[in-house]
Amino acid sequence: MKNTKSTIIKSLVFSGIVLGTIGLQSTIVDAATNAGIDAATNVTDTTTNKITNQIVFTNGDVEVGNAATIVTGTKVGQVIDLTKQLPAGYQVASGNNNYTLGKDGAINRVELTKVGNVTATVHYIYNSGQVGSEVLTGNAGDSVSVSKVPAGYYLANKSQNKVILGSGSSDVYLNVNPAIHNTISFVQDNTAKTEVGTTTISGEASGDKVTLASSSLPAGYTLKNTDDSSVTMQPDGSKQQITVVASSKTEDFKGAVGTMDKLVSLYSDTGAKLDARSLGVDSSWATDKKLTLNGDTYYRVSTSEWVKGSDVYSYTSNPTTVVTKDGAISHLYDATGKVSPSRSVSANSAWYSDRTTMINGQKYYRVSTNEWLSANDVK
Repeated sequence: MKNTKSTIIKSLVFSGIVLGTIGLQSTIVDAATNAGIDAATNVTDTTTNKITNQIVFTNGDVEVGNAATIVTGTKVGQVIDLTKQLPAGYQVASGNNNYTLGKDGAINRVELTKVGNVTATVHYIYNSGQVGSEVLTGNAGDSVSVSKVPAGYYLANKSQNKVILGSGSSDVYLNVNPAIHNTISFVQDNTAKTEVGTTTISGEASGDKVTLASSSLPAGYTLKNTDDSSVTMQPDGSKQQITVVASSKTEDFKGAVGTMDKLVSLYSDTGAKLDARSLGVDSSWATDKKLTLNGDTYYRVSTSEWVKGSDVYSYTSNPTTVVTKDGAISHLYDATGKVSPSRSVSANSAWYSDRTTMINGQKYYRVSTNEWLSANDVK
């Protein structure tokens, strides 16, 4: 019986050598033992095997999802992307969606967090003490900008203006420095450098550039040099000087102005008084432009000479005859609207007028060199 068995095994070995494509091992085994037979016949085809792992998604101690997730691969250690397997509304707590296959049949747990509920508490620190804080929220791995640096402080390291969120709640400590302050003195463009206002500006450090807000300028003034709107910070507590000029607005104004009972001074385009020039008493002048300068109104009466609006009256040429109302005398007024204490005209009397003017919204007719009737007193 033993000889027969030996003969069969030898035939199998021979066949295996000749017909190597049938999948049998070509190694010669001991044909005289049962172990040799088993070694020759139990062959594994590794090209068709799959490794399967079961994943249980959890959030804390609670299982997430409707059923366990099955992932497969071809070898232990293979990396599988879990992005498409994640339950809706959740993310991997570690921030890494890659899963490494374990041995076949392994069951592994993957911890998740809800999307958007990862937080970082930012603590702003100065001189070893906290001066403010804020809470940042987002997804694990997100880079989130800080937005609530305490007023009057700046990040000591500007590159730390973004925080990368971790896999769960975390604390971040950022050093800040207090702002430095400079006082700006606004002065006029004159020899005395007369101060017309001040403001305080703040910055991070000496040498930083700070832009002046237009609202910080004195009312009625603008910067002489527009480049002065950018101020270089000096050491904390420094005082700087910036020259300003009266703000102005020029517009077309076709009309005429008249003087009253005194000489009237003339001014330059910048509002400087021209001591050697003036307009005569009770004289009339054509004007083509109106200037608003530092709250005052001026009318141009020559190429570069202006008269102040408070020293003259503007009028419209309007030759006509007016008749006073019945019943009582009508008072006369000067060109400022002041009533004459001793001059009036009788009721129902006619008067020639050559011009009209508006005083405090009321119309007046001129009936003599510096005497006017109110439109309320004429028919």
